[in-house]
Amino acid sequence: MFRNRYKLIVSIIIIILLLLGNVYAVPYIRLIINGQQVYTDVPPQIVNGTTLVPIRVISETLGAKVNWDGDTQTVTVDMPQYTLEAKMVEHYWETTNDNTGNITPPAIDSSVSGTLNSYLKDAYTLLKQKAPEAYKLVCAYISKVSEAETTTDSNVFATTYSNTHTIVFNTPALKMFNNNPYFYNVECIAITLAHEAYHGQQMASGSFEPNNVNCNEATAYTYEYFVAKQLGVPQDLLNWIKTQITNNLN
Repeated sequence: MFRNRYKLIVSIIIIILLLLGNVYAVPYIRLIINGQQVYTDVPPQIVNGTTLVPIRVISETLGAKVNWDGDTQTVTVDMPQYTLEAKMVEHYWETTNDNTGNITPPAIDSSVSGTLNSYLKDAYTLLKQKAPEAYKLVCAYISKVSEAETTTDSNVFATTYSNTHTIVFNTPALKMFNNNPYFYNVECIAITLAHEAYHGQQMASGSFEPNNVNCNEATAYTYEYFVAKQLGVPQDLLNWIKTQITNNLN
């Protein structure tokens, strides 16, 4: 009787060890956040092929606040107001401005036509007054604005070149939209600058998806819509931006 009970206990222990083997029988898992190794009280584990890491250390390392509500058994993670990319802009702003709140906006190349030249200058002022964070983004990620025939496709209004931090407005598109007040005015130029500056931010922060153009455009148009609302653009233009978001998500 004793021997049978002993065998039963040993069998149970072996079964438990086999079941837990896939949790503990793994090499040490390193946790690296933003290039720095982070050490945790509870080490990362692999359970049934899924890697589990403690949410608190990851969230707090990235600047978020983690709270536990025992009454409702709820974990809440609150991100700070400024994301990593926004901090990059703030750093650029703090180290570049002249301590008076002024900063040099993107240079306007001699290739820019008269009408666009005028719109650009007014667009800088408009962004600075009504969408100051977008204005910071434009100043941080655009060094020069140019104009050229980048493509015969008149649907391409502007293109960002990350290696030179230059935005090139497409001449055929400017000509096509010349008589359309919703697509070629100060507000339109302003939100286009914000859109392209957002792409520059994506590239600088590493969030740009080189193999997913639609994803990049959807997020940039979403930001453009936010800025457009701040500028108070006509509803027709807002509807057009929403259509672009939808088209790139489908």
